[in-house]
Amino acid sequence: MQASELKVNQRIEITVDEEGTEYKNLPSRIEEVTDQHLYIAIPMKWGQLIPVRVRQKLIVSFNQQGRFFQFETVIMHRHLKPIPMLAVLKPDSIREIQRRQWVRVPVSIPLKFGLLNEDESTTVHETTTVDISGGGVCFLTRNPLAAGQLLDAEIDLPNREPVYCQLKVLRVLETKTEGSVNKAFSEYYDISESQRERIIAYVFEKQREWIKKGLI
Repeated sequence: MQASELKVNQRIEITVDEEGTEYKNLPSRIEEVTDQHLYIAIPMKWGQLIPVRVRQKLIVSFNQQGRFFQFETVIMHRHLKPIPMLAVLKPDSIREIQRRQWVRVPVSIPLKFGLLNEDESTTVHETTTVDISGGGVCFLTRNPLAAGQLLDAEIDLPNREPVYCQLKVLRVLETKTEGSVNKAFSEYYDISESQRERIIAYVFEKQREWIKKGLI
């Protein structure tokens, strides 16, 4: 991917490139693009602008059409008006990060997804998952879904804040019996890295729990 493909309003995540930093995967967006700089919204944590300084290094991450990209940059200027922004160097190159094979765990947790009606209203359907990983989720459905279809979804992880993302249906395993529930296999098409990390943490937690119980 080329830096020229970066667009205004592109959602990104910022990590301060310092050992031991607490500022990781903070949501931001691109406010302006020039020949040499990107102007990005200063991320916030606990309701406060994060304390960053000129010449500090940042790692910028983002998803685009289900692919994960990352680049390093440096803060050149800090502006507080009219809106808090950082001017950072436009990267020479942007690399795609290949993710390792995701570990799936079989769990049944609540999932909601929206389907667009003919009148352009949205109907929310509630169901449960079959399994989940850092790369996607399999869930039950009685709705006619098609491969390639995009769904706005909410995944209700136990003891955690819900994950909001967009799913892309990969395939649907239909059952032969009339009225039975089908299985929809999907990948995360649009998800922030902080939300993905929340899912991965849950997956690892379940694995540790099952190991202690001697189930795996």
